[in-house]
Amino acid sequence: MKPRQKTFQAVVIGDINADLTFVLPFLPKTGDDVPTEDLRWQSGGTGLNMAVALTRLGVHALLIGRIGSDPAAGVALRVAHESGVDLSALQQDRDHATGLCGVMVDPSAQRTFLSYRGANVFCDPELLPIPQIVTADLLIVGAHALLEDPQRRAALKAIEIAYASDVPVTLDLCIPAAQTARRSILSLLPQLHLICMNEEELRTLLPDYGISEAIDFLLRSGTAHVAIKRGAQGCSVACAEGRLDVLPPAVTTIDTNGCGDAFVAAYAVAIMRGADLSAAAALANLIGALTATRPGAADAVPSRAEISACLDHSLHYLIAG
Repeated sequence: MKPRQKTFQAVVIGDINADLTFVLPFLPKTGDDVPTEDLRWQSGGTGLNMAVALTRLGVHALLIGRIGSDPAAGVALRVAHESGVDLSALQQDRDHATGLCGVMVDPSAQRTFLSYRGANVFCDPELLPIPQIVTADLLIVGAHALLEDPQRRAALKAIEIAYASDVPVTLDLCIPAAQTARRSILSLLPQLHLICMNEEELRTLLPDYGISEAIDFLLRSGTAHVAIKRGAQGCSVACAEGRLDVLPPAVTTIDTNGCGDAFVAAYAVAIMRGADLSAAAALANLIGALTATRPGAADAVPSRAEISACLDHSLHYLIAG
């Protein structure tokens, strides 16, 4: 593993979306006409959400992705601009609209997605910022980027470059990738420093395993760290030195959109800053939980001051800028 630079540098490749969120009294059935209780336009997409969370942790985050030439691009990028995400590697598409995600939030704060991936799919592998990837401290890949070419080729190329340059790679799984790119994901395991997923994604990727057996399989396959996001049950985390189940702080959940992305960014940064499993899980659980206390995805990621106020003083080194 490369020694850390004075300024921690991360590269993120993944989706960038405008989120249109409907807060509903119940999820509709076919033919229903359901009045929405709230409507919000917000910034989202797993790539953008993770990049925003990284900046809140004092990391310089370069975001690789593609947007359209349309009004939705401004909505999608608003929080990234406000947070100081490095957008110098952003690609713009004249022919395809910015990704749009319709988010339905039910009374239990769970979310259901309707996704138009748009310009995300056309991320050009020939435009990757190779010098920034090879000198980074961390590459994080949102697994939606593995679904379709040419974005899939861009993501795989970024992973190959990072791995060859001894840059640790984190993969944040998603249900569609676990369903349609399972073989590709399993082949990537030896190249991953960290893989993160929730319980449903785990069951989709490894349907014949329980959580403990799945962690065993992932570690045997060459992945150095595994983090399973378990919602109100916190997380199960593991590496060669051991494993832990860690409960999250108690919060009032408003909207779970973006929680998993914030968790992944925090856990990846923590282990790269030398944290043990307990400390990494504590930071990731905290940021995920705080994100759930407000509406939105990137908009909901807590500030460094909010994180600091809730974080044990002994762990403040994990959010140093």
